[in-house]
Amino acid sequence: MLLKTKLIVWDEAPMTHVHAFLAVDRLLQDLTKCKEPFGGKVILLGGDFRQVLPVILRGSRTLTVVSSLKKHALWLKFHKLYLTKNMRALESERDFGAWLLDIGEIKSDSTIQLPLQCYPSIQDPIHQLYSDIDFSSVTPKELKGRAILTVNNERSMEINNKVLEFMPGNETVYEAVDMVMSEDPQDQLTFPEEFLNSLTPTGLPPYELKLKIGCIVMLLRNLAPSKGLCNGTRLIITKLQQNIIQAKSIDGTESFLIPRIPMIPSQTNMPFKFKRMQFPIRLAFSMTINKSQGQTFEKTCLVLNEPVFSHGQLYVGLSRARSLEPVSVVAPKCEIFNCVYEEVFCD
Repeated sequence: MLLKTKLIVWDEAPMTHVHAFLAVDRLLQDLTKCKEPFGGKVILLGGDFRQVLPVILRGSRTLTVVSSLKKHALWLKFHKLYLTKNMRALESERDFGAWLLDIGEIKSDSTIQLPLQCYPSIQDPIHQLYSDIDFSSVTPKELKGRAILTVNNERSMEINNKVLEFMPGNETVYEAVDMVMSEDPQDQLTFPEEFLNSLTPTGLPPYELKLKIGCIVMLLRNLAPSKGLCNGTRLIITKLQQNIIQAKSIDGTESFLIPRIPMIPSQTNMPFKFKRMQFPIRLAFSMTINKSQGQTFEKTCLVLNEPVFSHGQLYVGLSRARSLEPVSVVAPKCEIFNCVYEEVFCD
């Protein structure tokens, strides 16, 4: 299939580690026996370097920048085409689009003053986004267009569980099965199952997965890409059974069955690997800014109790809506810290 391929489209390229591009480059050169970049195939990259860069675990600013494709010699092989029109923002919101560009390029380690209309009098993200919704009769379309965006996973999971409490119906709790990936008996004693249960690494569902019928969830793995079941796909729960979960697409057109699968965290700062058998989903009333990249919402609330810590996070969080009006911000101060690595913009 790769040999027959004429064009490869790679979206959200700026947040992909340069090693991924080098691996694909070498693979295609080996397959085609052609020493041209990517074996002579046409590669179309899409993305915006104002948005978040590759996530480097415990990485410094320097490590994050050098992991970007733009800082590698391979970048010089690409022809650059610049898109200048904000397709997400409404036609009447050109000033909003220009304002976002300023935030995306503002000097690093600076603070910015957001418009006062962004700060609601009630600094509660759940109240801002879901107080006007009757969960007993809410439609998938209403839930699809709303999201609470947070800086880290811990805050996101905390908010998700609080929103779940507002929903009617009985709560079902699914407990995972955790095990250390090691043949050394000593590792089993050093890292008992109770300790593994307390961990929720990035990209894994929690040990205790709490769900209700009608709640909105997000897939954490590619289950069936041909059917649209990919990592990041949002679904509505329709039936909860002991060993299987039934869900429908966010637009309500198709139903799917979600099984328990074994999952191993890809990135972790722990000195061991472990496997978790659980349904590959998380509640998605709230998500991290990084996970929201590429999505569009009708109404968002940006929770900045913890300041942004990575390049482009504030820009991505504020640009998920079509205008500034449906964007609200929950933060302890009116001055918001902005993190921008200016060196990324230099070719």
